[in-house]
Amino acid sequence: MILKARYAALAGVVFLVLAVVYGLLSHDVGGVTMLGALGIAISLAALVLAAGSPRGDEQ
Repeated sequence: MILKARYAALAGVVFLVLAVVYGLLSHDVGGVTMLGALGIAISLAALVLAAGSPRGDEQ
């Protein structure tokens, strides 16, 4: 897997954790939904980058 895609997937997980913490603290459904959607979108982008790479050893 491309190293940059791993970082992008980690950023997606960070946004999902942030959505959970934000939801527990603020009870704002809209904000939790948007942060969760952002985390899912970043994780999917990382998956597409990793799958579309012609070589698995790129930095």
